[in-house]
Amino acid sequence: MKSINALRNVARTTSAKIGTGIAAVMASGAALASSGSPGAAVAGELSAGKAEMGLIFAAVAVLIGLLVVWAYTKRAAK
Repeated sequence: MKSINALRNVARTTSAKIGTGIAAVMASGAALASSGSPGAAVAGELSAGKAEMGLIFAAVAVLIGLLVVWAYTKRAAK
C-alpha cells in the first residue's frame, strides 16, 4: 500500500514539474515574440535565470552548512 502511495506522489509531482516547465517555455517564447528586439528578451531571461541560480546556490550552501555542523556535532559526541 505504501509503494502505491509513493508511486502516486511521484506521478503527481512529476506531472506538476512538467507542466511548470512547459509553461516556462511558452512564456519565454511569448516574451521573445512580443518583444521588438530579441536581445531584450534574451537579457530578460538571463536576469531571471540569474536570480533563480542565486536561490539554488543559497540552498546548497545551507545544506552544506548543516552537514558540516552535523559532522562536528557527531564528532564531539564521541
